[in-house]
Amino acid sequence: MEVSVLPTLDLQRIDKAFPGAVALTDVSLTVEPGRVHALVGENGAGKSTLIKIASGVLQPDAGRILLNGEEVRLSPGSARDLGIRVVHQERQVALPRSVADNVVLDRPPRTKSGLVTRRSVAREAAARLERVGIDLDLDAPAWSLSVAQIQLLEIARAVDFGAQCIVMDEPTATLHREEIQGLFDVIRTIRDRGIAVVYISHHLDEVMELADDYTVLRDGQLIESGNVNEISVEELVTMMFGQDVSLRREDVHSGTCEPGATVVDLSDVYFGNVIQGVSLQARRNEILVITGAVGSGTRELAQIMGGALKPAQGVVSLTGDTSSSRRKASKNGVAYLPADRKRQGLLLDRSVTENTLLAKNALDKSPWYMPSTAFRQAFSACQRLAVKVGNLGAPIRGLSGGNQQKVILARWVEVGSDVLVLDEPTAGIDIPSKFEIYRRLRSMAESGACVVVFSTDYPEIRCIADRVLVIRDGQISGEVAGEDASEHRIFELEMGR
Repeated sequence: MEVSVLPTLDLQRIDKAFPGAVALTDVSLTVEPGRVHALVGENGAGKSTLIKIASGVLQPDAGRILLNGEEVRLSPGSARDLGIRVVHQERQVALPRSVADNVVLDRPPRTKSGLVTRRSVAREAAARLERVGIDLDLDAPAWSLSVAQIQLLEIARAVDFGAQCIVMDEPTATLHREEIQGLFDVIRTIRDRGIAVVYISHHLDEVMELADDYTVLRDGQLIESGNVNEISVEELVTMMFGQDVSLRREDVHSGTCEPGATVVDLSDVYFGNVIQGVSLQARRNEILVITGAVGSGTRELAQIMGGALKPAQGVVSLTGDTSSSRRKASKNGVAYLPADRKRQGLLLDRSVTENTLLAKNALDKSPWYMPSTAFRQAFSACQRLAVKVGNLGAPIRGLSGGNQQKVILARWVEVGSDVLVLDEPTAGIDIPSKFEIYRRLRSMAESGACVVVFSTDYPEIRCIADRVLVIRDGQISGEVAGEDASEHRIFELEMGR
């Protein structure tokens, strides 16, 4: 006789509308204990709204929320007390504080006398880390951790004694391939302890590898739910977008553009222990992709090429200028888009207009700022990049990831940048938005720009690259023509074969 197991979290027939927009209509989500449930859909499908309702940040207009079979009304505080945790895409850490302090940040342990002591914090933090198999230095400041380690720190914080359901919003958006497998191991450990996991991702290969169940949302409506073993990636894509969507090289790459003059020239560049004598050239009219495994030096190389880091040794020439500073590079038409757009590329609480014109205002010598002129300039720039935005005066954090990235591109197009250095430009972005960005980058290259993309996304590399340079242990291990850049060949070069 089978024993019926109640769902950990059961959202039933949820409706939610905002002034001028319907976010969710009759949406249900059933998450069972000890299973990973993938919530998928394009940007704007309603995933974020549904999760805000599940964590008590928003109240539904209609529908019921059940936890272990009991109907509940949630607030952020009660949701936490009942064991619902959210690991947000934006990192929630106190960078100057230690790992131990951050792990217990939501609920510091107290002694019988009500005090929070260093010993009790260390003991509780160590216990939380051990329960999910995470090895971090308790005394290390959070700022010294890698992006992947900060992600694991937040998961350890979420998995305390009362955790029943953990929501992970795009957890791999800024991780390298090798780091993703470590994260998956931790998620499987959490699942095996009987905790329900809601996993939000645009990477459908991750969904197929990790998830047990899936729910697809489109335009605020439930399209289908089911078992991952009974669905294919192609079927998921069709449900997500209502049509077949593919990212093929021939859909982006015309193959008719000849490379032009060299505008980025690195000669025997060193930086610490991570970059060891790199020499390379990037030219107009081409997209050069640089890739490498975690710790290979790609992240630092991107910062050097964007003028954000000064090499310890060697010559870096950006559009003919060998002086190294971010401001000087910007004046010379070099745009740099960092991998962590939310922390390093955007002012999330400022308006779309301000973010769009950030570079223009920084480089403008005029002491006058005219709001009406700024609005027209931002409107024009966003139109050219097909940014979907209802209110240019609203904070940019309200836009989808794809539209936020297009705003950063629009920012540099507005000041006439013709050298673009982009680090993981489509992380956490849905397939149609990726396609739009790829087409825009290709158009800019064919119009005479030099585009350098740092990416660890094999399909992306294959789709957009004219040339691919592979970095291993701080050195260039090989070069591959874009049309020959198979996953197998790139992996061989990353492994030094």
